Amino acid sequence: MFRPRTLLLTVLASLALLGARHRPPATVFDLSDAVGKPVPNVALTATDGAPLALEQPDGRPTYVFLFASWCGPCQQELPFVRSAYAKYGDRVHFVGVDVLEEADAAQKAVAAANLPFPVAIYPIDALDAVISPDDQLAAGMKYRIPADFLIGADGVVRYAWHGLQINDAGAPVDVLPSYLAKLGLQ
Repeated sequence: MFRPRTLLLTVLASLALLGARHRPPATVFDLSDAVGKPVPNVALTATDGAPLALEQPDGRPTYVFLFASWCGPCQQELPFVRSAYAKYGDRVHFVGVDVLEEADAAQKAVAAANLPFPVAIYPIDALDAVISPDDQLAAGMKYRIPADFLIGADGVVRYAWHGLQINDAGAPVDVLPSYLAKLGLQ
C-alpha cells in the first residue's frame, strides 16, 4: 500500500543526510556563529603535534585567540593575552591559533612568540580549501583578526569579539578581564 507521508519522510531524511555529508567541516572561525551554542567540533593540532581541544572537560572556561604574525593589531593585543594568562591561566584554558598565513611562516611566528599556552596553526590554504577567499571576504567580520572567543565551562561559546578594541583616544584596551568577570572570574 502506497503511503505518501512515509515516502515524504524518507525523502526528507535522505536529503538531510546528504546535506550533512556535503557540509564543509567546521573551522575555528565558526566560533563566530556559535555564540550561545555548543562549541563546534573543530579539529586543531598543537604545534607539538598533539590534538588541541577547544572544549575542556576539567570545568574551566576556554579563551581562544586567533592571530597572525603579519597582523599589527594582533601583535598589539598579545601583551594583553600574556597578562591575562599570567593572571587567569590556572582558572582558564588558553588556546592560541595562528591563522591566515602559510604554514611555514606560522611555525616561525609561533616559535618566535613563545606563548606560554598551547598554540595551533590553521594555515590559510586549509581555510581556502573549505571556504573560498571570495566567501571569506563577503562574510564581513567573521574572518577578521584578531578574533577572540570565550567558551564557558559548559562548552557553550559565550562571547566573541573581533579586532583590537580601542578607547576614544585610540589606545588599545584589554577587554578580556571584563568578559571573564561575566563568567564569574575576577
